[in-house]
Amino acid sequence: MEDICQKGKRANYTNNKSCNNIIKIHEKEMMAIQTHFFRQVYLQTVYKIRSRYRKTWTGFLWVILNPIILYSVQSFIFQMVLKIEMPHYTVFLLGGLLPWIFINSSLDMGIPILTSSSHLLKGLPVNPLVLILSQVTDNFFNFIVTFLVILIPVLTFTNHWSLHLLTMPISLVLVYLFASVTTIFLSYLNVSYRDTKFVVGFVMSIMYFLTPIFYPPEIIPENLQIFLHLNPIFHLIELFRGAIYEHSLSKLGYHCFVSIIFIGALGSITYRYWRSKKNDIYHLL
Repeated sequence: MEDICQKGKRANYTNNKSCNNIIKIHEKEMMAIQTHFFRQVYLQTVYKIRSRYRKTWTGFLWVILNPIILYSVQSFIFQMVLKIEMPHYTVFLLGGLLPWIFINSSLDMGIPILTSSSHLLKGLPVNPLVLILSQVTDNFFNFIVTFLVILIPVLTFTNHWSLHLLTMPISLVLVYLFASVTTIFLSYLNVSYRDTKFVVGFVMSIMYFLTPIFYPPEIIPENLQIFLHLNPIFHLIELFRGAIYEHSLSKLGYHCFVSIIFIGALGSITYRYWRSKKNDIYHLL
């Protein structure tokens, strides 16, 4: 009887040990897959940046000058021509316009990337997320460089420096996640509905005027404020303005909470859509 018990204990010990080994191997494999994925995103982003700026400075300068010129023209028109009277209006406009340009350019360039790279996805074992995220990350790099190029001289000229700038990384992380999740979902949708890019472009052109980018949100009537707070881009813009313009932390938690809720909800919808439509997406590419 004792021998049987001893054998049972050894069998249980062996089984537990085997299970632990399997779990450890699985964890190592998952970590290796994740590391490989992020490395692919990094290498693809670096390739995009290097290929764009190889043997030419004009490409880099144009990426920087394009938003700078747009920012300068709008700042002049709204402040000098339309007479929008706000203290430090150039800083106020910067907190709204540059994040908007980043989001809009990410959607414009990222939505059609799966259909335009269908040969690559069918011929090589490439995760579609690598192509999408590398495009968004490339735009994010350009956004940060342009933002700093404008922000530093503007804050120096207006003497509007503050320790609230330390909250800027929160704004940058959230706007990157929002642009990534939104672009991923719409790029999946674009495979099945090829007019998605044009519809989104039209909607974004309207949203530009409905979002308080160049005007303060306070001028919107109180009975319409609810629609403003349903706009996720508004909350992201307010995070930037809280750091560089308003120098206030009072609304930081609220805008962060709403942004995270929206990003999480859209991320969940995107994941479910991919799980149910994965085969159809590859078939339609």
